[in-house]
Amino acid sequence: ITGICGMAAGLSSFMFQKVAGHLFVYAGETNLRFLGFEGKPAGYFIIFCFCAVAYLIGWTAMKALAPKYEPISE
Repeated sequence: ITGICGMAAGLSSFMFQKVAGHLFVYAGETNLRFLGFEGKPAGYFIIFCFCAVAYLIGWTAMKALAPKYEPISE
C-alpha cells in the first residue's frame, strides 16, 4: 500500500508540474488575463487558487473521515 501511494504521489506531482509549466508558457505567450492579472502572473494566480482550493478540499475530507479526536488511553 505504501508503495502504491508513493507512486501515485510521484505521478500526480509530475503531472501537476507538467500542467503548470504548460499553463505558464501559454499565459506568457497569449497574454492571458485572469481576475486582474495579465500574462505569466495570471498563470501563477490560477495555480495558487487551485492549491488553496485543494487544501480546503483535503481538510474537509480529513474532517469527514476522522471527525473527532479522542485521547489514547491504555
